[in-house]
Amino acid sequence: MAGYVRDFLSIEQALKAIIKDIKNEGFKEATGKSESHFRKCSDATDENHHIHHQDSIDIDRYCATRGMGTPMLDIHEAILEAEKLKNKKIENVSETLITIGARIGKLMDTTQKAIDPSSQDGKDLSQSEKDKIHKAIREVEAKILKLKYIVDMKD
Repeated sequence: MAGYVRDFLSIEQALKAIIKDIKNEGFKEATGKSESHFRKCSDATDENHHIHHQDSIDIDRYCATRGMGTPMLDIHEAILEAEKLKNKKIENVSETLITIGARIGKLMDTTQKAIDPSSQDGKDLSQSEKDKIHKAIREVEAKILKLKYIVDMKD
């Protein structure tokens, strides 16, 4: 799983993607609630079913312990970043591009170390190395999303 920041602009969209990955058993283990409950929460038109904050935390805990990142936190951050962008309170395009370059550099370093024959599992990737690479990818994705918001933002 590469992360949930991608093109999601709402909690409901991110939740729909999470449902595909963790299924009923994962929701039951994480929150004690069924997948069908979260399907209702993922319907943006259903005013009677919004995800509870504690459920978001529990879902992120579940996902984080399985190397799946923190999808609910990621979407919350993306929504808040979008709001900051609307208010023009964050860095400009040049600074964002520089940050993207730095994140890509980190991704390249992380991947290079992981595939080095002298690494933990040699040229095969260990789970720990995969998790580090996925985390670096999510960081790049988050910065790219930020750039997309800047570019698409209307004055």
